[in-house]
Amino acid sequence: MKRVAALLMSVWLGVQIGVGYVVAPILFANLEKMQAGQLAGELFHIVHYLGLFAWGWAFMAVGRTSAWEHGSANKHTRKWIGLLLVLILISEFLFAPTIAALKNNQTPFLVNWFGGTFQTWHGVSSITYLLETVLGLGILVKLLRLSD
Repeated sequence: MKRVAALLMSVWLGVQIGVGYVVAPILFANLEKMQAGQLAGELFHIVHYLGLFAWGWAFMAVGRTSAWEHGSANKHTRKWIGLLLVLILISEFLFAPTIAALKNNQTPFLVNWFGGTFQTWHGVSSITYLLETVLGLGILVKLLRLSD
């Protein structure tokens, strides 16, 4: 179970970095803005669902194996993974629909509650994506560090 979790987390991190920081900028540099945004949005959906699966599996694996037998890590690791899962859920089910609605000149409930423009919500989503990436990398390093 640990090896599958490690593989899934590593694949997710590679896809997260690849899509967010390599593929999306290339799309926007080479395609019309609306087409690039649509393709990038579809890729981000894939990344989010892969993240939910990978980190959900890791959450279960950590619970079953005392955080990879590193005594000092086991108490808080599940909390960090839980936070990462919450960030991914927020990105997929709150921010992505808000951005899509704003693209279509609709007013989603988050804009009604908090205000903001397309650029504002895109920025919030980008910051959350960066937090997901850094948090995922940190958890992965913590769980997979080599013992002395």
